[in-house]
This record gives sequence, structure tokens and C-alpha cells, in this order.
Amino acid sequence: MTEKTAARLESLRKRKAQLENRIADAERQAKVAARKLDARRKIVVGGAVLAAIADSPGLAEMVKTVLAQRVTRALDRAAVADLLDAPPPKPGPG
Repeated sequence: MTEKTAARLESLRKRKAQLENRIADAERQAKVAARKLDARRKIVVGGAVLAAIADSPGLAEMVKTVLAQRVTRALDRAAVADLLDAPPPKPGPG
């Protein structure tokens, strides 16, 4: 292999590495943006549902049922205890 060819290959490999890094950065940024959008959507939907249950006993019952079935962690259940009509659990030792 000639020096010129070797130098060209090295230059192309460096460019490839740079592009791979840029691609990885762009993918990370896309994941961060997707997580932020997901969190924002949850906040908006949650706020809308909380506002609506004040005016709709039927919706309030439906939300209560969904929360009772889907929220299983004690810490999370404590956060929605008022919506479950249950007193928050007492903190354990530690």
C-alpha cells in the first residue's frame, strides 16, 4: 500500500469515527427529547383528568378503579391515596 493510500484510509477512518460520534450524539439527544415529551404528555393528561374528575363522579370512579388496579408500589399509592379514598400508608422503619 502506498503512503498516499494509507493516509487516505486513515483520513477516512477518522471521518468515519467522527460521523459515528455525531450519530450517537444525535441519537442520545433524540432519546432525551422523547423522554421529555413523554413526561410532558403525562403531566398534561394527568392535569386534565384531575380537573375533569372534580366535575364528573363517573370519571372519578373510573380513575379510582384504574389507580387501584395499576398503582402497586406503596410510595406511588401514598401519592394518590386521596384519589383512592384510602389513608396513606404509615411509613415503615428506616
